[in-house]
Amino acid sequence: MNNVCLCVGNYAQNPFYVKFLDISLYSMEELCYYFLERVHMLDDSIVSADLVRWIRNECGLVELADELEVYVRKQMSVSAFVTTILDKTGIYDANTVRRVEHTLKEQSSLTTAQRYKKRAEYLYQQGRFRQALSIYSELAERISLTDTAERALMYYNMASIYAMDFAFEEAAEFYYQSYLIKKDDQTRVAYILAKKMALTDYAFGGFKRENPEWEQDFSRADALFFAAQDKWEQSKEKKLVTELLELKSSVHRENYQKHMGILLEQLKRDYRRQTKD
Repeated sequence: MNNVCLCVGNYAQNPFYVKFLDISLYSMEELCYYFLERVHMLDDSIVSADLVRWIRNECGLVELADELEVYVRKQMSVSAFVTTILDKTGIYDANTVRRVEHTLKEQSSLTTAQRYKKRAEYLYQQGRFRQALSIYSELAERISLTDTAERALMYYNMASIYAMDFAFEEAAEFYYQSYLIKKDDQTRVAYILAKKMALTDYAFGGFKRENPEWEQDFSRADALFFAAQDKWEQSKEKKLVTELLELKSSVHRENYQKHMGILLEQLKRDYRRQTKD
């Protein structure tokens, strides 16, 4: 048979929990796959006594655990720790292991701020916005004030997260901080949109009068706003809300309560995923 992968060690009764990604690993195969797929996210935290204990007690790989204990005690590099596990399990070929080793050695030259940035960007791209926001907040204390490009991008991403959470006042504040550093058109329009959502019509009118030089940007913001409204009107989410409202106002209260229960459970799961440390 081709492409057969023999299992290494025991299938864990108690998983190894990766807090950063909120995932649980139950075997050495899953651990190695995690290393390979998330190589750009690995840092010194993976060289841990907890992982070594899990390999020893749950997976039953005593000899490997003995060797890794020395690595932890001597605070060996991430590349040495990870590639030893990959080598000993034999799940991936030598070229793949060397590629992982090369990537990890390159990453070792990154500053703490650069590693935080990579992690925050990964969480942002995965849609785990609250975790990303937490790391961005820590990153704000680590990025040099002279590194204007990085700080402007960080503020812009933080503003976008707040906007997606309907916290438009905070979004406007961070878009403006980004704009003060890097005065580009995209950030200015995003700032205007956030202000439009945060302010009353009367207050937004005053905001427009205070910034007459942005007339074209206000027009662009209006176009984007109405385009978003049209998109919402055509969306399946809008259709669902309409159907629920119709059920609520009809005699089918049981169907309404059933559908609302399903929707609320989904929202709760999404919220837990977003807020889990």
